[in-house]
Amino acid sequence: MPFSDLGIVLGDVSLWEVDHFTKDPAAAQRALLRRILRRSRTSEYGKKYNFKEIRTVDDYRRTVPLSAYADYAPYVERMMQGERNLLFSGINVRYCTSSGSVGKPKMVPKSVNDLWKMQCIGFSCSVATAAHDLRRKKGVRLPKQVGLLTMSLTGHTAPDGKKINDAGQVPLDYLKPIIPTFSTSPLSLMYPEHEELLDMPYLQLRFALEKRDVSYLGSLVITVLTTMFDYLEHNWELLCDDIEKGVIDPSVRITPELRMQYSRKLKPDPARAEELRREFRKGFDDPVAPRIWPRLTWAYGMVSSTLKVYVEKLRRYIGPDVPLHNMGYGAAEGFFAMATELDACDYVLLPHCVFFEFIPVNDDDPDAEEDDPKTLLLHELEVGKKYEVVITNFSGLYRYRMFDVVQVTRMYQNTPQIEFLYRRNLGMNIANEKMTTDMVDEAVKNTVQTLGVTLEGYSFCDDFSTQPPRYCMVCEPVDPIDEPTRQKMIGLLDGYFREYNDKYAIRRMTMIGAPQVLFLEPGSYAAYRESLLQSGRVLNQQKPVTVLNTPQRREFFLSRVVTPASVAD
Repeated sequence: MPFSDLGIVLGDVSLWEVDHFTKDPAAAQRALLRRILRRSRTSEYGKKYNFKEIRTVDDYRRTVPLSAYADYAPYVERMMQGERNLLFSGINVRYCTSSGSVGKPKMVPKSVNDLWKMQCIGFSCSVATAAHDLRRKKGVRLPKQVGLLTMSLTGHTAPDGKKINDAGQVPLDYLKPIIPTFSTSPLSLMYPEHEELLDMPYLQLRFALEKRDVSYLGSLVITVLTTMFDYLEHNWELLCDDIEKGVIDPSVRITPELRMQYSRKLKPDPARAEELRREFRKGFDDPVAPRIWPRLTWAYGMVSSTLKVYVEKLRRYIGPDVPLHNMGYGAAEGFFAMATELDACDYVLLPHCVFFEFIPVNDDDPDAEEDDPKTLLLHELEVGKKYEVVITNFSGLYRYRMFDVVQVTRMYQNTPQIEFLYRRNLGMNIANEKMTTDMVDEAVKNTVQTLGVTLEGYSFCDDFSTQPPRYCMVCEPVDPIDEPTRQKMIGLLDGYFREYNDKYAIRRMTMIGAPQVLFLEPGSYAAYRESLLQSGRVLNQQKPVTVLNTPQRREFFLSRVVTPASVAD
């Protein structure tokens, strides 16, 4: 059975579950919580909170307190030294790290049940959804799946012998034997021993460009695909020359072992090189991906409201007719929601995967909360309202605060569909105006669209070196921006901030100054990604650096500012 057909079959099973459990989410959630508590009642944590005496959801909420990762870190340390039956009963299969977008990456144990859901829903559902949506809307059958996967699957081993890697790698990790049947990259590139020594964009594109039958593009987070095409636009001549000659240019960073291995594998292909050159010489304003890969049918990756600017950049390369599947809303802590159609930015919450609670978020004061906030259940949510997500899973997290804020967009049967907005503990606040990252991203998106400029990336920080203090945007333009345009950017940002944040509009004349816009030297965001790579971080889940919320980030980016002005350290 071809891989795509196998993926559709497995995905269909998960889609049936989604359809079944979303009809009565309250019943599904009650049954799920009973299973979780029953399985872990003999664990150390279960005994501490007397799981065996908990009979109802209300009992659970009264007995077990809300928690954060700090409450589990001591247990995880003991688990990694070989102790068992601490947070949950049963086998801990591996550990997943968080993306590390806020603070130190977390180490989250994973049980068999959670891993199975992650495998089936997090991977196969995308294939099944694409197949059915394409057939229904376009009358197109999903072709044999051969694609450019912009992922590298790395990891290391904990003291107890269990593997550690990021959550997004898990589904492909278990599919390693059959990856060569559906990926253009060889296994040695998908599972690099020394990723920090490799020019990954070049190498991934090198193997994909020589093939005409690429039918999909895949990434864990959509920004990685955008970065890949940015690289292609600036380096297509080098890639075409090497494809023509069947070589890897000496300037390309690669280990001697892989250079030798790939040199034996790669063959000269003048015809394909010339075919690619013809298309690249036409420019990149007309979507290039369908021109170089005629069988390209769809793409996938995680998308959220915070990534819409990057989706729009990706559309420049893939065009409007290549549908995009939003893989869903997941993290090291679990898989929470999935999109049941293509080109959707929202996703259906999954009542059978984790037990959900939600803390209402006040639009007027998003960070305001009680010391012991009351939670709502899945079936109690309202369309249009915003909530912080709290989860309980099979892997030892109980009433665990994700600090993610989502908004209910609509209903799927009787279950809410949501869109991820921002991290509750990731934002800016100068004068109690509570500027959230979704406000910032929307302001930037509209500013660059109005002016017709393109940015490789942008970040914000508060600047208290002036009176009154202000917000400062540092950004890396694709093309030089003159001073009059920079001043227009400042004015537009100021206007959009007032439009999206009532408190900013009220206070800015006396307590907040007009924002500042500073430009970064070329290659700053590429250098930041490289610094993360050199420090041992896996980039699959690296999200845009919207806020310079650590001293290290501030120092890194502010030291690369090339326009006059100063921002306090």
